[in-house]
Amino acid sequence: MWAEKGGENKMDEIKISVKQLYERAKQMLDDGMDTVILSILTSDEDENVPIALSLEAAAKDTPYEGVDYDEIEAVS
Repeated sequence: MWAEKGGENKMDEIKISVKQLYERAKQMLDDGMDTVILSILTSDEDENVPIALSLEAAAKDTPYEGVDYDEIEAVS
């Protein structure tokens, strides 16, 4: 779950609901999006605790106009 890089711990995994992931992916496809940037959000108190997955998508014809979609909260 953790990757050691340059002497620092780096979060590289998050556990999320498959149903919520599917719903966001379907919404992006329905909106005509072609690419998505996924970012793992961490707790303000502890940067090593993943709390949600952020999604910003774009279409081929407007690649620099990202659209934010609802975050997907981490599950335990």
